[in-house]
Amino acid sequence: MTSALADFAQLLAPFGTDEFFARHWERQHLLLHRNDPKFYESLLTAADLEGIISHTDARYPAIRLAKGGNYFAPEAYTRNIKHGDESFLGVPDVRRISEEYRQGATIALPALHRTWPALGVLCDRMTTEFDHPVHANGYMTPGNAAGFTPHYDVHEVFVLQIAGSKRWSLYAPVIELPHRNQICTPQSYSGQVPFETVDLNAGDLLYLPRGVLHSTTTAASFSAHVTIGITVYTWVDVLKETLQQAIDTPELRKSLSPGFASREAQKPALRLGLCEALDRLRAQTDVGRLIDVFTARVRAARAPRPPPFQADVVVVTLDSILEPPPAGNYAFIEEAGETMLEFRGVRYRLSAPVASAVRALCARTQLRGAELTDQLDPESLLGLLRQLFDIGFLRLAR
Repeated sequence: MTSALADFAQLLAPFGTDEFFARHWERQHLLLHRNDPKFYESLLTAADLEGIISHTDARYPAIRLAKGGNYFAPEAYTRNIKHGDESFLGVPDVRRISEEYRQGATIALPALHRTWPALGVLCDRMTTEFDHPVHANGYMTPGNAAGFTPHYDVHEVFVLQIAGSKRWSLYAPVIELPHRNQICTPQSYSGQVPFETVDLNAGDLLYLPRGVLHSTTTAASFSAHVTIGITVYTWVDVLKETLQQAIDTPELRKSLSPGFASREAQKPALRLGLCEALDRLRAQTDVGRLIDVFTARVRAARAPRPPPFQADVVVVTLDSILEPPPAGNYAFIEEAGETMLEFRGVRYRLSAPVASAVRALCARTQLRGAELTDQLDPESLLGLLRQLFDIGFLRLAR
């Protein structure tokens, strides 16, 4: 088996990433025919998807059924299983799912990156590359069936055809680059004529900018595909930070004049007041700080993948030999007289004594906890070491 696809460049190969961003990103779709049915074999196979569905581990909403553009109610294909005084909720009824699938329903596996390691690694690395959240969904559709009716997505979409084949009909966007709050209402887009129809076979890739309307059908072959979705941050999101800063300005907290919505004579003053407020906001905005706050929020929003559970562990003591991470994996940030430790996209506020102890710890490649008792009292030091160990900042020396 080939090594798993691990980053965006490998996912696009042989198409270059520079050319992709210059010609396609947020501009136009990209179709890659590879003539290699096993291209995604190391990432996911149809047999893997069958196993995920069959073993009933993926409870609702991690498994869903859809037909005719609508999702089934969960009670139509899941059940609750009683075990003593407790119940397992949303357990898939595989027999019922199979029946609906044979009648043309599509099986969707949302957020598959959370539970399938190879997809998780790919999405994590793409999130790091893009600085936008990346997720993966799986889909299986039987032969001679229609998928979803014409609709658009509010995230960038990469379709990876895992097995079988599927026909995609592409329609002109009705809204350019929709924001994630501008959710599609498919009922509005019936009757449109596609500008292109493409057939995806195993190993192929299709990129669709958000907003491009699309619908799908299968012929004699079933279809298994994964979509890699990128939910982008936009300038709208940055501007929200500006509005958040506006709360700190007393002039902008003043009420609108009484009768502003009902009296026509108030509108000129309302327009003037809005222009003055925007000018004031522009003049008072610390752009550098705003960007710092926004990018820090983005980093903090990333949910780092937890390390795998291990049975053979020991509780950290002051005698444990510990190792900090490499210097490039964390940062100390001074802001408003406070010290924060940034690690894996999360910031931890440190008191002065704790900050001194952590800096001393990081100055060594390896040390015994008790060597820092000159920085903190033993009880406080032990609590700090265990917290740093729990978040993955420290590890036991091998």
